[in-house]
Amino acid sequence: MMNFWKKTIALCVLCMLCLFTLTGCKSEDNSIENLAYVVALGIDKGDHDLLKLSFQFVKPSSESNGASVAGSETTVTTVECSSINSGFNLMNSYISKKLNLSHCKIVVFSEELAAIGIAEEVQTLINKIQIRPDSTMIVSKCAASYFLENSKPNLTTLITRYYEVIVNSGNYIGYYYNSTLQDFFSALEENMIEPSTILGSLNSDNVHKFDTNSNYIDVDNNSLAGESLIHDPNMVQLMGTAVFQDGKLVGELNGFETISHLIVNGKLRQCILNIPDPFNTDNLISVSIYLDGTKTKLESIHESPYITVEAKLKSYILTYSDQSNYGTEEALRTIEKYINSYLETHIQEYLYKTAKQYHTDIDGFGKKMISKYRNIPQWNQSDWLKNYRNSFFEVHVYTDLEGSTLLINN
Repeated sequence: MMNFWKKTIALCVLCMLCLFTLTGCKSEDNSIENLAYVVALGIDKGDHDLLKLSFQFVKPSSESNGASVAGSETTVTTVECSSINSGFNLMNSYISKKLNLSHCKIVVFSEELAAIGIAEEVQTLINKIQIRPDSTMIVSKCAASYFLENSKPNLTTLITRYYEVIVNSGNYIGYYYNSTLQDFFSALEENMIEPSTILGSLNSDNVHKFDTNSNYIDVDNNSLAGESLIHDPNMVQLMGTAVFQDGKLVGELNGFETISHLIVNGKLRQCILNIPDPFNTDNLISVSIYLDGTKTKLESIHESPYITVEAKLKSYILTYSDQSNYGTEEALRTIEKYINSYLETHIQEYLYKTAKQYHTDIDGFGKKMISKYRNIPQWNQSDWLKNYRNSFFEVHVYTDLEGSTLLINN
């Protein structure tokens, strides 16, 4: 019995000693009250120095004692600098708090800077522990500072939630796909794919440049960010894809081309397209499209890549009128064949644009082509990213078309 109590007392003493060793220390520099949370970062070409960094901060509410990062009131502060790291230091010397980028949702590069090259800036950001690698990356057709200054919560009160909503809405639109800093960096470091990311802008003073004789499809889908017909001054818009080669912006894809891009690489979830009515060329048929799978086959013919793409889609007709006969089985099969032919043409045009005009494989065909080589030296010698411009394409689309319940019952 005595041994039991001795062991119990010894155990209690040991536990008390352990408690003393677990006492933590509090750093005043890293306390919440001393941190300035950055929710978005903009990077432009500098006017007087190499770079101009723009930091979007959340103004803390009076109830939060400076600790809130979820408010709607924001402020943007810019600094010119020779590098990203020096810009961070300069900003720390200016504001009364320490920069914290752990809540940074988006990183915006201006189109002007992207055309010069942003490989070094992306590598620097990835190397910073504070910035999350899953932060969304955007290339803005306007200045990044201007983009952030006009990024205001719409239909939501939280700025962080606002950024999440506008990025994730691409999942059911198809005009863009969430691309992160990590995605861009990974493609930048590989020799099997080139980087691409979201294209953004403001609607401010942009005027549509479409031919007035063009059909509605051009207006709805064949536009870039900032060219939308939505009437909302200074509204931020994400639409299209920025295409890169060796870390430099070389081209841009519009909404329809981005949909083709997502079909080819198997990332399309849902979109709505306006297809010409095969029974009446003056009408359009709206169809909702879902990707059911994509397969690619790669061959080398006389050292030129020959790429075959097969896409399976599910689609539903959204258009209905008293004059239409879309509810019959014969009509559905006719429209189905027309959708296949229509998408095959546009996807093939997109692929040849990436190969012949932009000379950049943003679909990652090289990741499958590498299996055709015996070893890495042979693959490196093939210089895929340069040889991609010699590619030829064949596209097959198979659509499983269904009418709506209303059409079937009628």
